Amino acid sequence: MKKFYFFKILFLLFYLSFLLINANATDVRNDVRILVMQQLPYGYISGEGQKTGILYEILDRIVKASDMTIPINIMPTKRLVSTMLDNEKVCSIFVNSPDTAPFDIIEPIGYQLTGGILPASGIKLDDYSKLQELIIAVPLGIIFDEKFHNDTSLNKVRPPHYINAVKMLKRGRVDAIAGAIPILKFLAKQQGMSLSIFDKPLVMLRGEMYLFCTKSVHKNVRDKMKETLIHLKNKGEIQKLLDSYFEEDKNYL
Repeated sequence: MKKFYFFKILFLLFYLSFLLINANATDVRNDVRILVMQQLPYGYISGEGQKTGILYEILDRIVKASDMTIPINIMPTKRLVSTMLDNEKVCSIFVNSPDTAPFDIIEPIGYQLTGGILPASGIKLDDYSKLQELIIAVPLGIIFDEKFHNDTSLNKVRPPHYINAVKMLKRGRVDAIAGAIPILKFLAKQQGMSLSIFDKPLVMLRGEMYLFCTKSVHKNVRDKMKETLIHLKNKGEIQKLLDSYFEEDKNYL
């Protein structure tokens, strides 16, 4: 009889441990969030009211392929960074920089963000000195190069948003635009413009984009996301997504 009770208690303890382990695993997955910067073409709401964007689609593909249930939200960049600095359980994709030091670098996604000066067609920017001759639109909040940012000898105008700058260049009111090259080209295409309105950019920044997580995200989740992203890259699925957004840009970068 004692032997029977011993095995019964042992079974109950094993069963309770099993429940606790599974409950903990569910909690780990459910309290993690994925955040995407609110910026065309990275994360935005389509005209049909659907979440979309290249980074949103990549992260959505990672989550689905990993069989994890993690909500994905689109959020203004400053709020996203603030949330991660508070060490909430968050993963995201953005450019590696000194500001990302507090986060865990998971894996590069296989894409470099280029920043610089995008001129109108017919304007050849061979070097920085050529900027002296131009009227350059610098959308508010854009800082990607200290020398350019602090150069008061240049003729700069400051439209409120990227889209305003693109329209100004189209109308001939400015000669070039400063900022993230892929964003500018994507916005032009969205407005029905041909990329032929631009000439070759003067690239001043190249930044590798990575999947990051805060260190509070459970290691099992971080490892699973890394494994899944590597698998998707090896299958060519990430490159297909990138090409669907940026294929036409290859001759201009």
